[in-house]
Amino acid sequence: MRKRHWVPAFAGTTVSSLALFANGLLAASIALADCLTLASHPEGQVLAALVLPPDNPSFSLTYVHSVTRTPVAEFYRVAGGDIVETQMRFAQHGPGLPTEADAGGTFTRSNDGFVVTMDRHFPAIVMQVHGDQSPRLVAAGRALDLAQWGPRALALTAAPGPCADR
Repeated sequence: MRKRHWVPAFAGTTVSSLALFANGLLAASIALADCLTLASHPEGQVLAALVLPPDNPSFSLTYVHSVTRTPVAEFYRVAGGDIVETQMRFAQHGPGLPTEADAGGTFTRSNDGFVVTMDRHFPAIVMQVHGDQSPRLVAAGRALDLAQWGPRALALTAAPGPCADR
């Protein structure tokens, strides 16, 4: 019986070839990433830009509802430059919150409140933020206090590619 030897795929490859290969992989992964941009509205001054990982281009917005004073969490993903709302969780009904599911979605009651699944596509999300609502954007392992720029309108957009040129 002949003994087989494992030969690494990169055997005989020069260090510079490996570096070029690694740089190519890095460039490909960055190219596949999406950029989430937060800007003042309607002025358009960029306040923050976050790179969303290609394997998990998702983020969430959390806040305290202005009327019910209970927590709300909205979950999104980025797909082809669109922002897609996938789920909303809230403790009790209030103005602006869904009372039934969209076509193809679900509306369930849990011990903690309500969970609504959906597939809503937006080119941008424009929101009015106030500090007393504790608005937060959580993306790519980072949490941003959206009230840090004062009470104002903010626009959230997504685009394919790196954030460096935004």
